Amino acid sequence: MKRILSTLLIAFFVLSLQAQTFSGIVTDIENNPLEFVNVALFALPDSTLITGGVTNTAGEFSLHTNEKNGKGYVLQFSFIGYKTQTVEAKVQQVIILEDDALLLGEVVVNASRKIFKLENGSMVANVRNTVLETLTNANEVIGQLPFLSGRDGDFTVFGRGTPVIYINNRLVRDNKELEQLSPSDIKNIRVITSPGAAYDATVKAVIKITTERPVGEGLSGTIYGRAERARVFSGSERVSLNYRTGVWDIFGSANFNQINYNTTFDATQRLALPDNAQEQIYKNLERGRSDRINSVLGVNFNPGDYLSMGIRYTNLHNTYNGDIKNDITHTASNVSENILQEATFHSPGNSHSINAYYNGKLTEKLAVNINSDVVTGKEEDNLDAFYTQSPDEVLSSKGTMDYDLYAVKGLLSYNMNKGVLDVGTEYTHTRVLQSYRINDSGLGIDNTDDKAIQDRFALFASYQAQFGKMGISAGVRYENIVMDYFEDEVKNDEQSKKYNKFFPNISLSYATDNFQTVAGFERKANYPSYRQLRSNIQYSSPFIYESGNPLLQPHIENRFSLMVSRKEWQVMMGYSMDENAMFWLPQQFNDQPIILFRDENIKKSRTANIGLSYSPAFGIWRPQLEAGAMWQWLKLGGDIEKKYNNPVLSGKWFNTFSFPDKWTLRIDASGRSAGHSGVAYMQPSWGMDVRVTKQLFANKLSIQLAAIDILKTNTANWEMDYGKINMLYDRNLDSRSVSLTVTYRFNSTTNKYKGQQASDELNRL
Repeated sequence: MKRILSTLLIAFFVLSLQAQTFSGIVTDIENNPLEFVNVALFALPDSTLITGGVTNTAGEFSLHTNEKNGKGYVLQFSFIGYKTQTVEAKVQQVIILEDDALLLGEVVVNASRKIFKLENGSMVANVRNTVLETLTNANEVIGQLPFLSGRDGDFTVFGRGTPVIYINNRLVRDNKELEQLSPSDIKNIRVITSPGAAYDATVKAVIKITTERPVGEGLSGTIYGRAERARVFSGSERVSLNYRTGVWDIFGSANFNQINYNTTFDATQRLALPDNAQEQIYKNLERGRSDRINSVLGVNFNPGDYLSMGIRYTNLHNTYNGDIKNDITHTASNVSENILQEATFHSPGNSHSINAYYNGKLTEKLAVNINSDVVTGKEEDNLDAFYTQSPDEVLSSKGTMDYDLYAVKGLLSYNMNKGVLDVGTEYTHTRVLQSYRINDSGLGIDNTDDKAIQDRFALFASYQAQFGKMGISAGVRYENIVMDYFEDEVKNDEQSKKYNKFFPNISLSYATDNFQTVAGFERKANYPSYRQLRSNIQYSSPFIYESGNPLLQPHIENRFSLMVSRKEWQVMMGYSMDENAMFWLPQQFNDQPIILFRDENIKKSRTANIGLSYSPAFGIWRPQLEAGAMWQWLKLGGDIEKKYNNPVLSGKWFNTFSFPDKWTLRIDASGRSAGHSGVAYMQPSWGMDVRVTKQLFANKLSIQLAAIDILKTNTANWEMDYGKINMLYDRNLDSRSVSLTVTYRFNSTTNKYKGQQASDELNRL
């Protein structure tokens, strides 16, 4: 045995003498680390490929070889949008890659570094030195990305739904924060349409914003103001400050946002009962006001790339007030009556959250990331309604939700020779109390007190590697969820839940300078929110109620996807087989002429999508053309089945004109066709927006004048035909507006806070 051990030790010693490791850091010309740069090691003199890999988030690489070559080695660094560089291989070195750009007149046109590209399975938009840098804020930049729609922080990824948004790996809890982020501070934006195992199984799309790293000391900040006029006036103000001294950042912000609206809508609902058809025709006037105050205070310690840590406190206070006037014509057995109802609503909410993080390098190849969250909050919904003919008889209801959350997430990243291995764990404890009170028991609506206590545990592992032009990403996530559900402090075993589920994902990619493609499969879940799981029935109007459904099961999605990019063309395709998808369905309430809405699981359904985007450049004009289609295969009904399969077509034509002296003109048009969304048949809608932006004082001051939906063609019209219920809905949107936005930034030394959300369980609250 001793002889064997001695032989092994000698062999190991000889191999270690022959082994060589070449490592270093890759940055751009502004000293920003570059992630996912392809690094290849070649042996001289015949340039034989020995090994390869990619840089990590810090721009670091490390290649190892056991071969001994007296002629030496060379390293080749390649990254789309940058000039390929080949250098002599050294044990330790710093590589600086230059942009591959061509200067044309007064406009910088990037010849090979196009704005939009497919990179390592993600859609990436380069912002720096592109026309996107001339926009007013991050909101507008995101709105210009392929396969994204929406504005003012409310975005949808084509075929994937609402994304979660991160800035430098920190979750954006209030999307109004995007208004204060200047495009000149953004390096790139990455849209991940197939998030890996490190993300919660409910996350279907991620937008990751990476900012530049400005240097400097002292006080910096942003002052933002916006005034908007539609039918009524709305506005918002924000002040954001950061003080940097050495390795410390102290930062804070305060934001006030007020939205006023004045809308009308007409609705018709029919209930086909035997020998007694019911019909209600609504004419509704609604006025409302929303006030939001968001305050942030934090500190960050960042001595270098090897260590950073910090803590951040956020308080969000909001109130929602308004009044509704209903003019209802109710017809039963061919006899009609007119009902006039008025209502006022008041919905306050307040939450406190603390996020803390630690990022550190344990060794040259091993890094650790720890994030934790503490959240507490309360929300109320108060409604007072009365009939005009009897104003003293007031129907009052009140719904409340109190919640607490504690979460921690840990991640270990190991930079292997051929790729990066991530292993992590996550734990979340949630406590949610929900109650509902109504002062009229004759309506058949009960007072309720519900409590849900949930413990959620997850383990995950993922691996990403690049082999020349080929890449692979694979991972698996295990989630264990135990939720105890109580009604009036008594545990309800039927409504309590236990889950043990695995969520795998895999993708393969291929990339050259002008062509990139990635194909993959992932399994995702959509857990019902705590509001969806409530047991109470809520009064909305004399003939419409809504409720939760404590028996809801998670929606499981098995999705196949394909993305292709060639020069200015982008293609996205997806096909999903769904289990227990949740749909908002109407039903009759207690044999009365009342429609009750609640979420129900549908055992099997399917969806598909395909999109095409083209983004060329012609001098000062950069158009973006996009077309898409989304299908659902949904069949519902009891004795008589009905299909809800009509596809929805969509398109947009965005135009950006970059003029001298920092003037920018944007003319954007987008819309969709009629088609099914769930059981609702949506009518077509489209709109056109115009924006003019002027930047002054070295981009410190930005002024924008915008006209939104100038032709007033955006609509919210739909028809629902389900079972014995038929509904028509026509809302007159208050969508046409004119706004003026002024943003001033000084001493751009943005804080370096790198914390991120410890659990996506927050999104269910």
